[in-house]
Amino acid sequence: MKTNGMPAAREKSSTPASESPDPPKRRAQRPRSGTYTVHDVAALAGVSSVTVSRYFNAPHKVSDVLRDRLAGIIAETGYVPNQVARILATAQGGVVGAVMQNVTSPTFADMVRGMMDVAEENALQLLLANSHFSLESETRALRTFAGWHPRAMILTRNDHAPDTEALLARLRIPIVEAWEVMTERPFHQVGFSQTEVGISQALHFIAQGAQRIRFALNGATEDGRAARRAEGYAGAMRDAGLKPDIWRANAKDDIAAARELLADIAALPLRRRPQAVIFGNDNMAIATMLSAPAHGLHVPDSLAVAGFGDMPLGLVTTPALTTVRPDPYAIGAQSMAIVVAALGDGEGKQSPQRREIPCELVVRDSSRISRA
Repeated sequence: MKTNGMPAAREKSSTPASESPDPPKRRAQRPRSGTYTVHDVAALAGVSSVTVSRYFNAPHKVSDVLRDRLAGIIAETGYVPNQVARILATAQGGVVGAVMQNVTSPTFADMVRGMMDVAEENALQLLLANSHFSLESETRALRTFAGWHPRAMILTRNDHAPDTEALLARLRIPIVEAWEVMTERPFHQVGFSQTEVGISQALHFIAQGAQRIRFALNGATEDGRAARRAEGYAGAMRDAGLKPDIWRANAKDDIAAARELLADIAALPLRRRPQAVIFGNDNMAIATMLSAPAHGLHVPDSLAVAGFGDMPLGLVTTPALTTVRPDPYAIGAQSMAIVVAALGDGEGKQSPQRREIPCELVVRDSSRISRA
């Protein structure tokens, strides 16, 4: 009797019949669908589909000879395992979805690097979506990710649209909201208090004796974090007996917003012009510094400036830019570490955690208040 084309005597070896090392050679024929399935690969190798799955999920349980044979067939056919089926069938590995507000930003790029380093150490696959600060785009991305049956989700905001809140409540997986910590949120949080950052920026100028301090925002109203920093600034101003001055541009683009700001300041009488401006981000601050001379303004002599984000370009401007330095790598790594711990604790049964990642106010020459 023969099994899989091999003499019966060979069945007494330690290799199971379904993993016979020398099946008859078969020519790979592309299936009608154009995509090979696990069953196609198994048929070509003369083994069961369970054995092919074992090759991917537990290769140490497959003999060296069979691993080599399967590797050749997989390379020839271009077979890619169905990741959704794999996730549903096992409790290991899987996809973690992350919805970023601006993946092109160097700051968010460092956060992605932190997430990926921890994900790779724990056999998790990170999938990214970019929402462009849009609540609607975030909702669409989450719905798409939900169809992949992700093991967990990481989001870079915690002020979501109602549809998003409802969807997150239905997902029985770990949810991490990164970049900000806020009270009374039902999910894991990693980041810092935007309000406290705004307070520290205001106090930096108040301590130098400034009384006219403006907080400048671009026209991207869906960036709630910068707005909450402005709220912190406003509270510190009122506590010091000073009048808050929160200014928002019409333009969403940072360069255009900076031009609007400079035109507004230049049009004010000298006694009403801000002595200092805190910007919602470094891009807008740097654009203002570079464009100020064209409006008869000079940083910091006639206008002191501070930003947020600690962009490398801020070190080489003249003067160097005072800014707030977050730790995006640590935020990303800690967010994924919470995911790993939650999965090990039973797929989200762990109580919500809050991990604060400190920011640093980096004081440079751009924020020096003139005593003249």
